[in-house]
Amino acid sequence: MRNSRTPCRSRRRPKSRGSLTCQPRDPTFSSGRRGRIMRGEQGMSLAEITVVMVVMAVIVTAVGSYSIPWLAREEMRGAVYQVQQYLQLSRAQAITRNRACRFQIDTASLRITVVDLNDPASTTDDILLHDATLSSKISFARPDSGSAVTLSSLGGNLYGAIFASDGSVSAGAGLIALQGGDGSYRISLYGAGGVRVERWDGSSWVLGS
Repeated sequence: MRNSRTPCRSRRRPKSRGSLTCQPRDPTFSSGRRGRIMRGEQGMSLAEITVVMVVMAVIVTAVGSYSIPWLAREEMRGAVYQVQQYLQLSRAQAITRNRACRFQIDTASLRITVVDLNDPASTTDDILLHDATLSSKISFARPDSGSAVTLSSLGGNLYGAIFASDGSVSAGAGLIALQGGDGSYRISLYGAGGVRVERWDGSSWVLGS
């Protein structure tokens, strides 16, 4: 007799959506005997380190060769500006206080001061109003003939100029010559109280700093 049952057909089970599939190898990893190492975390080679050090040395040398002359120029110009400012400050104080004030400069200690003479009292009760010290990189000298400082001599290395209450110079009109990293400069003080700054261009004095 024939079996009335229909033959059993094998049915393939559909693949589960959650089944594992083969994934491509991550290119950022490389397998080796000692484990997996990320290529992105490998250190710099000796050649790369050498190149970086050479570039840094070139940069440091370039910056140093530029900054050293620049600093010398700035120190020189700063000293010129300080002397000019203190001369003008002495005049302004004399006018404001309505009595004589004196600008003083010590060529040994490089100290500049503004003093209220407190006239007609004695010199023992003079009032110090302002003081500053110039850069040690500058010197009192001039490229042409003549003295570097021609203000009134106050004894030793001390020189000065007295401003009257109307702003004029009653004693000590003259000049102060400075030399430094930026060349030579001359600050001139006139009888009316005006101040002029000049620089040496190699053959003569020209206006400007």
